[in-house]
Amino acid sequence: MNTSDLQRLSALARANLSVELSRLRRPDAEANALEYLLDGDQAFQYRALLFLLQCIYGAVEQTLDDQLLRLIATSARFTELYGDGAVSVLRAPARINILGEHIDYVSYLPTASLPFGSRENDMLMLFRASENDRIRGASTSEEYPPFTVALADGPVARVSNDPEADWLSYLYEHPAPAPHWGNYIAGPAYFARLKYGPQVRQGFDFLVDSRIPAGGGASSSSALVVLGNAAVCEVNQLKWTPLELARNAARAEWYVGTRGGSMDHITICLSKRDHAVLITYRDQQARHVSLPAQKVRWVTFFSQPADKGRAVMIEYNERAAVSRIIIPALIEGWKTQQPERYAAWLKALQSLQDGSATALDEVEELLRELPEALALTEIERAYPDAFAACARAFPALVAERRERPLQIRARGLHHVGEVRRVASAVQVLERLPSGDPADTEQVEAMHSLGQLLNESHESLRDLYGVSTAEVEKLIEIIRADPKVYGARLMGGGFGGNVLALTHENDVATLIETVQAAYYKPQNRHGVSEGSVMISTPGDGLATISVEEVWREAIEQFNRSGANAEKYRNGVTSLLDNIEDTTTEEVWPVIVAAGKGKRARSTGITVPKPLVPVLGVPSIVHVLRNVRAAVSTARPPIVIVSPETDAPVRAALQEQNLTFVLQPEALGTADAVLNAEEPLRHFDGLVLVVWSTQPAITPVTIRRTLKLAKLFSDYEMVLP
Repeated sequence: MNTSDLQRLSALARANLSVELSRLRRPDAEANALEYLLDGDQAFQYRALLFLLQCIYGAVEQTLDDQLLRLIATSARFTELYGDGAVSVLRAPARINILGEHIDYVSYLPTASLPFGSRENDMLMLFRASENDRIRGASTSEEYPPFTVALADGPVARVSNDPEADWLSYLYEHPAPAPHWGNYIAGPAYFARLKYGPQVRQGFDFLVDSRIPAGGGASSSSALVVLGNAAVCEVNQLKWTPLELARNAARAEWYVGTRGGSMDHITICLSKRDHAVLITYRDQQARHVSLPAQKVRWVTFFSQPADKGRAVMIEYNERAAVSRIIIPALIEGWKTQQPERYAAWLKALQSLQDGSATALDEVEELLRELPEALALTEIERAYPDAFAACARAFPALVAERRERPLQIRARGLHHVGEVRRVASAVQVLERLPSGDPADTEQVEAMHSLGQLLNESHESLRDLYGVSTAEVEKLIEIIRADPKVYGARLMGGGFGGNVLALTHENDVATLIETVQAAYYKPQNRHGVSEGSVMISTPGDGLATISVEEVWREAIEQFNRSGANAEKYRNGVTSLLDNIEDTTTEEVWPVIVAAGKGKRARSTGITVPKPLVPVLGVPSIVHVLRNVRAAVSTARPPIVIVSPETDAPVRAALQEQNLTFVLQPEALGTADAVLNAEEPLRHFDGLVLVVWSTQPAITPVTIRRTLKLAKLFSDYEMVLP
């Protein structure tokens, strides 16, 4: 849709919000787009938008009103920057990580995290393909000035079959750029250019509006990278799966200088309503775990921004180097230096894989044998390959911290502790009855989760060293509330967010307490400045487009079985009211082939395409209807067989057509296949119509083309 259309639809939906909410709040409304769209007048477009927003954010009037205002303001700002015209809207949620922090980059141990995507807090991106390879970016926040990057400034194309290795080579040859928010877009653009080569040639203009605090541990930076990655793919027509996009985005973020893992990106791409995402990093897979949404709230309190400058980047990378390269090298060294310990390690890992209840205890005991600390100079002497890998992946770390001891044992103990806590949390959640568990069962489960949160924080503070005095002060205030189940630092650390788990009825009191004891002494107002986020588990990366609702409604219609007749008029009216924005060329293919045996058995003496209807050959009616439906279509291809060739050509000699001969009458599919040669390099829509269907009207053809546009990822659409 155009930016002006988005403003108009948002304003109409807002004007009718109170009336529409009575329908949206019905128990079946969210599950049934068809019932909602066809329940009332023909205001399909703004009702589709409202339906979609309700599915994303819930049917709370204040929330929906706020989101509609947001769309109006953001689309108006986009128009100011880039002009009116077609625009796409993407949404990426804030990442709320329950447990499994700082372990998505661990390579020596099977680790996992348990995050979810926030339903209430997200980042929106409006974007449009540009006319060249430039990406122009802007934010609704004045803190982030507009910028421009060019695809041509990135790597030319991949040089091997290993894009990740090529990417690392490129990053090694091009040191991290100076900190700038545009780097989080340049990274995915350059990575896509390297991975897909000349397929990536189109830039785009975009505007972001974020409700995720920057530097707050809720992955605002990763949300931006994911959105940038998705936009690059869409404008360059690259197909992707959510998991593939997440993996690409994780690597793309290395461009800014960090070498983190993929937890944030997988969560943003794969989140699901009322579920956490259990991410296992060894196989880079994810599955959903039911998470209570009723009566439970996850509240994050922002302390101070995590510094994204060079010093803190090196702190992040030190931990990543220890986890990804150094500890694995030390363990591998046991093979020759202490073979019994190495054998015990392999046995413990196998036991862990087999589900042994004591395997983590065995792993923990072995990790206690790691040295407390080592300097990079010591690693260079004893483990030259590991040092070379560090120098290649973390050049700034090696350049600036060769002599400083790196903590080893404590990092390993944090890793195994988080693995244990994630496994315990999954057990707690999967023991809860499905549906709406009893209050006592849920409270008991939340107390167990809260205890795990507390233990995770102690580990992040004492073993991983990523807490700060400000975070500790905030933790103390939050935990003093007896109705808080648990709390911990969330995210990379060195500032950022504290995550608290509490009952929905206690949220307001908790926020008041933190405001009085923490924010007020700093002359801050936590809620109004956006430092407090209340979250429930919602869906991941999604397109905000009325077309998505129309697709769902039509799919529901297709599944409606005996009720189809009830909805038929409404669905056709819906299709008729969809604006025809098809820009693809249409090439009609008219099938006029066959032997005519069945026709002759009924007494017809001419080929069926030439049977007169109201005194005009059937095929002429078809051609007229096609041209009336699609005035800009290419001259039709008419497929004839030896039996129909001469008479059909004679009847249509005045028409602007291309004839294709089907040498042998082998059915309709084979007939269309004979048009392959002229269609070989055609990238538009092929409209196949039988020459014996004079009753197919122009409106039916137009509806068919609209269906083809709505379901553009389908190879063939049958109306």
